[in-house]
Amino acid sequence: MSEFEKLGIDEDFNQFYVEHEIKSPNQVQKKVIPKIMNNQSLICVAQTGSGKTLSYALPISELIKCHEDENGLSQKRGKPFAVLVLPTKELALQVSDVFKAISHHVKLRVRTLVGTNKSIKDQSFEILISTPTKLARAVKSGEVSFQQLKYLVFDEADNLFEMGFKKDIDKIMHTVEYSQTDIHFFSATMPIEVEDYLMQKFAKKKLEKVFLGSSHQVQGKIETFNIFIDDSERLQMLKLFLEKSVKGRGIVFCNQKNQVEDAIKFVNERLPKIKIKPLHGDMPEKERLACIKSFQDKKFQVLLATDVVARGIDIKDVQWVLNYNLPKTPIYYLHRGGRTARAGKSGQVFNFVSKYDSQIVAAINESIRNQSKMNLDLLKANDFKEKRPIKKKKKTKQKRVKITKRTKAK
Repeated sequence: MSEFEKLGIDEDFNQFYVEHEIKSPNQVQKKVIPKIMNNQSLICVAQTGSGKTLSYALPISELIKCHEDENGLSQKRGKPFAVLVLPTKELALQVSDVFKAISHHVKLRVRTLVGTNKSIKDQSFEILISTPTKLARAVKSGEVSFQQLKYLVFDEADNLFEMGFKKDIDKIMHTVEYSQTDIHFFSATMPIEVEDYLMQKFAKKKLEKVFLGSSHQVQGKIETFNIFIDDSERLQMLKLFLEKSVKGRGIVFCNQKNQVEDAIKFVNERLPKIKIKPLHGDMPEKERLACIKSFQDKKFQVLLATDVVARGIDIKDVQWVLNYNLPKTPIYYLHRGGRTARAGKSGQVFNFVSKYDSQIVAAINESIRNQSKMNLDLLKANDFKEKRPIKKKKKTKQKRVKITKRTKAK
């Protein structure tokens, strides 16, 4: 008997593990799968890259399969047994790929409701994956009914509330029959105010907390390097950074789309040999998805993006992350760093830091301490209080990149 079978997952799933080189359940899956199999609603907080998606996808698929083995295939249209809610189209499609890979072996029907999908009202399916606004509209119009709903999952739960989806979620929950539906929340980070809200809002479900404080065992060590700059030097320092300082595949994070566009134009002109592509939220959906797929397939070296890829997107073998701008909120610093050092590997986070960043550095450090499972080095706030003198240099002289390594916080 395999380790997954001991957790209650049928042997029909074994070929899926072989295809995806999964030898045994990891820490998150060992904790979560038995609870979902026993119909316990829960809040799960575990490190990005730790296997959260499979921790709910496997037991939900198993439970639906068992139901249909006993009761036959459902022919009710637009009435799923399981609904998964994700904050972005990209994340929804990524989770959909996981469920479709599983369903290939256990014959479940999976549908997605994102972007400009065709109507699914006249289709029969067991599993629906959607973004909040699309799902709320589909429920209101009658395209989707929760009459058979047994499992409702909100993934990247804290981000759903940060991005202003609360009204859509309230509309979704209005038609959910609590007595017959297990409700689960998954996230890599969970601000205390969101946790308190969920515990109060869904008190009748008696949500069990699964907070994996040792999930740093799944994530590898992230080394932090600070590159001290003046704001006017960012583009030139980016050129020197890409040209001299790093090897392998990485992601450069900017705060705004115009910064992405300016940086990509500059790099393409000055370093035409580097394979680099931009990604931001105002790009057409097909173009965004094609860019992510191309990067996942290792067709180019550097992704220059906004926070549209900071959370949840699974991109393997990212050796480094550069914060071209420090993010405006500490949580996104943690999520950006989570794009590297996945599945036990090590990685590096580089930061362009100016004299104006002392406040955000202090907030980032506090967030790292609170999310202690994130194995990130702290930034030293004192370093940013000193104004570095600006010296004019001759045009023929190139500025060297100054990198300082921060030791691991104890």
